[in-house]
Amino acid sequence: MFRRTLLLIAVLGTTLLPAQEKHKLTLTDAILKGREYYPEQVQALQWIKGTSNYCFIKDNQLVQGSLKGKDAVLATVEDLSRGLATGDSVKRFPRVEWTDAKTFLFQLGARTYAYDAASKTSALRFTLPADAENEDHDEAYRHVAFTRGENLFIAGPNDSITQVTFDGTDGIVNGKSVHREEYGITKGTFWSPDGSKLAFYRMDETMVTPYYVEDISTTPSTFKKFRYPMAGQTSHHVTLGVYDLHSGKTVFIKPDGPPDHYLTNISWEPDNKHLLIILLDRSTDHFQVIRYDVSTGQAVRTLFEERNEKWLEPEHPLTFLKTQPTRYIHWSQRDGWWHLYLYDINLGLVRPLTQGNWVVKDILGFDAKERNVFVEGTATIDPKDPKGAMETELYRVELGTGKWMRLTKDPGTHHGQLSNDGRYLIDRWSSLTVPGRTDILDAATGKVVKTLLASRDPMAQVAMGNIEFVQVTGEHGDVLNGRIIKPSFFQSRDQYPVIVYTYNGPHVQLVTNSFLGGAQLWMIEAAERGYIVFTLDGHGSGNRGRDFEQTIYRQLGITEVKDQLHGADYLKNLPYVDSRRMAVHGWSFGGHVTEALMLRAPDVFKVGVAGGAVQDWRLYEVMYTERYMDTPEENPKGYDETALPPMADQLRGNLLLIQDNMDVTVVPEHALRFLKSCVDKGVYPDFFYYPGHEHNVRGKDRVHLYTQILDYIDLHLGVKR
Repeated sequence: MFRRTLLLIAVLGTTLLPAQEKHKLTLTDAILKGREYYPEQVQALQWIKGTSNYCFIKDNQLVQGSLKGKDAVLATVEDLSRGLATGDSVKRFPRVEWTDAKTFLFQLGARTYAYDAASKTSALRFTLPADAENEDHDEAYRHVAFTRGENLFIAGPNDSITQVTFDGTDGIVNGKSVHREEYGITKGTFWSPDGSKLAFYRMDETMVTPYYVEDISTTPSTFKKFRYPMAGQTSHHVTLGVYDLHSGKTVFIKPDGPPDHYLTNISWEPDNKHLLIILLDRSTDHFQVIRYDVSTGQAVRTLFEERNEKWLEPEHPLTFLKTQPTRYIHWSQRDGWWHLYLYDINLGLVRPLTQGNWVVKDILGFDAKERNVFVEGTATIDPKDPKGAMETELYRVELGTGKWMRLTKDPGTHHGQLSNDGRYLIDRWSSLTVPGRTDILDAATGKVVKTLLASRDPMAQVAMGNIEFVQVTGEHGDVLNGRIIKPSFFQSRDQYPVIVYTYNGPHVQLVTNSFLGGAQLWMIEAAERGYIVFTLDGHGSGNRGRDFEQTIYRQLGITEVKDQLHGADYLKNLPYVDSRRMAVHGWSFGGHVTEALMLRAPDVFKVGVAGGAVQDWRLYEVMYTERYMDTPEENPKGYDETALPPMADQLRGNLLLIQDNMDVTVVPEHALRFLKSCVDKGVYPDFFYYPGHEHNVRGKDRVHLYTQILDYIDLHLGVKR
């Protein structure tokens, strides 16, 4: 019941130095010195606004690059220092943001300066309070919105600061992201195109049950309070305010319908008088695109709507054209893949812009006359040979016809940055065989105009083995993409223990045609301990289309576990795998899958390490869980079948649970509920509690985390170092 297809084999760095001269990567190096082992990049590379020139930081200077002429120094640290306020100094050249062809902005602490390239002097533009957060500037950078505590403020010229809201308190939040940052929501403020108005979220979560995690940094310890609506529970209510900078007044938009619906993807029209909201119902199977008059807060009309019997997840605001201001681009999965559709405020749907078995991943911009839109997307995905899902390519799409052209010629993971005039693209890319490359492309043809950097292989002096892409037949006969890492001393006649690393959850893709195949550096260290390290992207994971993702509907963790078991069967049939010594590890959703594998297939994996694992979807937050599972009242069977604590007595192997004590994503109650079930059933897993950390372990403590994980696997699989 498996199919093995070897797609690509790359040997990284095996020919540059004799094996004895290479050094082994340590966990400390992999985690704390990771930048040294990733391909070199052109630092702070960007286009200069209003020109076809670009700039970057080199040798602590800002350098202007040209497609036709020579590079030239634009500014030095000494140049920036002219005009700074008392006490400010520049030691390292900061990142800059261009406002026009001659002026860029940079930040030093709480102050923002404007640098004039003609006079070579800096002038103070804004000073923000030291505790300012969530900064968001208008397009011309005349004003900056920010939050202090739960209230919203605007900084303007001459160090003026205006307080916009006054009701922020425990349970009332202004100007911050809402809905727990689901549905593409990453911020809470939205400037009108001309900067005269500011839309902002106001979230009332006073009706949501408080949750507490213990903070041991105080003596005695205290408890951090936050609002955490779990699946099926009362959720928060969100409205959208619009503040007029001229009148100083705020008008609130309060859409009709239940107050716990989701206000997603806020978009301003070019006329500065209307904005559009993609209003998604709490059941996430119906959304409306509604146009509002910001002067009254009233709905003008519903432009269109979409329905899906399983779920909808609008994650992208509408993109308006400047040359035809009534026209805009909408993202939709209505045909099974993320594609772009051209709409008109008055006419409705004009035409689909992209079609086919591939996924649009990002809009990069337009050419000067807006005849073409440039996007990032996967290659074409054949269900029988889905390696196209591992690619990210750059495309040009004609707005008038929907015809598209692939601009990138080499397979890999490409990320583009379009020049302001739409004539050129910066293409940063890598693949399993190309460590890194930065090119400038002609945006019309894709021809490479200039290569800025061909990165050396940073792993050339590191002892490591092959990284291979493979395919495995998973549940329902669907072909899945996988990755295998072998040790540098691999011999096909020998047998090796296995570590399976998994996530296998929505929106995440672990196997990509990029540097190291998307693998993390700790996996290289693990392979050098003598393991085969394996990863498989199963049903539900990202960039494989709607139907592939929606297979998991109402049963999170069931099909995903079956896919990983197909992966285990594939491994068992490899002659160089010791099927008696297999371990599995994952975090968050991957922690759930790890633990479910240990419980549902107790004889397959001898060892499991599950970090930050969801134990029962009833305990997870509303916005994520109900999208995929519906509510516990609507889907009691699904919640019962996916809950792990009742299955604790099925554990046969060695299981290490890891939980962060201040986790506000997967709250500690998950791990504690499972441990209580273990106690009740006489089951003895291992457990480690990381004090002071939220979801996952960051910083220097991450060395401790992965030392513990890999040493635990070594111990129970009998691997000696």
